[in-house]
Amino acid sequence: MKANSMPASIILGLSFIIGMFLLGSKLYNAKKSSQFVSVKGLAEKEVKADQGSWTISAANNGNDLNYIKNNINEQVSTIEVWLKEKGFTEEEIKVEELSLQENIYGNVQYRYSARLQISLATGKVDLLDQVSGQANELIDRGVSLTGDRWLTRPRYFFTKINEIKPTLLAESTKAALTSAKEFADNSGAKVGGIRRASQGIISLIPANRVNESEEFYLQKIARVVSSIDYYIE
Repeated sequence: MKANSMPASIILGLSFIIGMFLLGSKLYNAKKSSQFVSVKGLAEKEVKADQGSWTISAANNGNDLNYIKNNINEQVSTIEVWLKEKGFTEEEIKVEELSLQENIYGNVQYRYSARLQISLATGKVDLLDQVSGQANELIDRGVSLTGDRWLTRPRYFFTKINEIKPTLLAESTKAALTSAKEFADNSGAKVGGIRRASQGIISLIPANRVNESEEFYLQKIARVVSSIDYYIE
């Protein structure tokens, strides 16, 4: 006696249904995986510089070599003494340049030109901020200050980026997730996992947000922007 066999038409029908189900499932998952939202999260923190530097430049011109040599050395001594009187130490003060040039070409007014640069590197940033505004006292003491405002302004540096980095990145990621949830809520969807994430570099800007280098400002804002793609379900 022959066993009952399933008609070929039924087998083909079941195969078609199963195939369509599998295809539909793949298409659904593919569509689901392609739905995502790109958001950015901003985090900011006000910080204060912990290191500072200042370059003081001076010069003199003349036709008497001995006078020029003595005068430029006197200016070096005057600047060093003045800085120490203000509260800086010898270790923080350095003579960067001390040069004397003979002008032998062309019809020059002075035969000799001397110039000097003294740098100050310190962690006493509040004192530096105060003293740098008193540089006119050096003129009263006979120092021939030179240089434009970009060269003569003190610079301030924040060196503790790594200490605040974890907190800033966590806050920027949280801000990005908040934006993604707001988008999902407005769309009647839910936020899924992270598709792709890019953590920005921490940058510094002046605390007053002027369009100028942050190095010229004691107070700064550390900021970072994280870019994240979230799946939407």
